[in-house]
Amino acid sequence: MAKTKTRDPQKTRAHILNAAFMEIYRHGYNGVGVRDLAKKADVTIGAFFHYFPTKSQVAYAIIDEIIHTGIMDRWIKPLAAYKNPLQGILKCFKNTFDNWPDELVSLGCPLNNLTQELSSSDESIKARAKIVLSDWIAKTKEHLKRAQDNGYLDKKVNLQELAEFIVTFQEGTFAMGKAMNDRKIFESMYKQFKRHIDSVEA
Repeated sequence: MAKTKTRDPQKTRAHILNAAFMEIYRHGYNGVGVRDLAKKADVTIGAFFHYFPTKSQVAYAIIDEIIHTGIMDRWIKPLAAYKNPLQGILKCFKNTFDNWPDELVSLGCPLNNLTQELSSSDESIKARAKIVLSDWIAKTKEHLKRAQDNGYLDKKVNLQELAEFIVTFQEGTFAMGKAMNDRKIFESMYKQFKRHIDSVEA
């Protein structure tokens, strides 16, 4: 007798969330409805609402679970492998924008997009974005402290200010790509970024 397939609720939820993330990233939060999101995930409206009772809950989960995790995976975790975190920061920047898919250049940063679109009408979006950015800056600062302690970063550098600059530049480069719709901007942004990082090395 063939075994009956059982659904894995965690996998189903993750599938819906990932499908919703890409649909919202491509078309904007207000550019898609729940039916669009359910259709993209190939689930019924009922199944969608079972996992996400409101459309807002999808946006919250995208920030908390996809964007926050993605930022840590892209910008922070790789730095642990570098004896000199400054070189890791530069390498992550170059790798990210060298390999960013052409079809996503005009879409910008998903965190910035959601914040710009929803923060004025949803305080929870603003609060969640602040948590992500604060964690991003704090984790960057930790690696800068390691660089400073190990003699790679000038002792006179204010770590908080440098961490804020780095995160602003990382996120801002996505915004420039979106505004210009031209990946050539990534190369010039990298040159300026590297110039500044080189200037604070010990």
